[in-house]
Amino acid sequence: MYVEKKKIGKQSYYYAKTSVRVGKTVKAKTIAYLGKGTMKKKELEDKMRTISPSIEVHAKKKVIQKISDNKNSFFLIEDQIGKLKEIQKDFQKKRLLLGNKLEKEMFQDFKTHYIYNTNAIEGNTLTFEETHFLLNEHKSPDGKDLKEIYDHINEKETFDWLFQEKHSLTVEIILKIHAQLLKNIDVRVNAFRRYNVRVLGATFTPTDAQYIYTDMKLLFQWYNEHTHLLHPLLLAALFHEKFERIHPFYDGNGRTGRMLVNLILLRAHLPPFIIKNKDRKIYYHVLSEGHHTSLTETTSPHYKAIAQFFYDTFIETYQEIFSKWG
Repeated sequence: MYVEKKKIGKQSYYYAKTSVRVGKTVKAKTIAYLGKGTMKKKELEDKMRTISPSIEVHAKKKVIQKISDNKNSFFLIEDQIGKLKEIQKDFQKKRLLLGNKLEKEMFQDFKTHYIYNTNAIEGNTLTFEETHFLLNEHKSPDGKDLKEIYDHINEKETFDWLFQEKHSLTVEIILKIHAQLLKNIDVRVNAFRRYNVRVLGATFTPTDAQYIYTDMKLLFQWYNEHTHLLHPLLLAALFHEKFERIHPFYDGNGRTGRMLVNLILLRAHLPPFIIKNKDRKIYYHVLSEGHHTSLTETTSPHYKAIAQFFYDTFIETYQEIFSKWG
């Protein structure tokens, strides 16, 4: 906190102020009016001591909330943001009331749909019925490639591992998630790629291999600056596009990226959601729209498409799966 003196005409006015750093921006907030006239240093210091630290904290929270509201409203209207809050509240209530057994079955229901779709997007040919029998009845389908079986088993084990505790989003966690998803499938794990690659059918060029660690550092700086400024769903949407554009691995970028989206949501006490295989073309399109931005951009018109797609998909998942429980 500090004192700001303003002179209007011949009169001096004194205010208690605080500085709030929000990302790369510093905002000043007035906490209290201290008085006017001629005030000595000791008198000002005494007045400053009477201001509760909680008032300063509250003032900083108000500044952050105002910036957050502005950024969120760039992507979603007020009713949509209200709907997300309603779902968050309902989801937490369900988890408290269902009990361990029913909660486990609810997430088992979600995982079956999620794993079928996330792997189908990547070309896995197991049907939804075969996915159910493999994951829930432990019966492997006949005539399927062993890799496709591991795709599903690895997804289930990775999701279960993430669900056990609230893992922070770090480079180490990303590397571990990727390694678990590609267990028994690809040995190129535990590090980012060292060579350049092309993404077949894509219109963007992934980050040059020599700059991957630099771009991932930029991505985490952006993530940390916006964790309290964007609604978690919007944070996940923009993080996902930036991560996929970097394309830090030789293989498994999509599956890893979609798992990270749900990690961000679960950390915020929100339900995970499913990008469906039937929406694959729309999904790729909204990702490609975001590729026109820089890694540090946020409120870009190019991000409106993926923000709306994530919102619609999130609502659809909740209505089709989680709302049916409890």
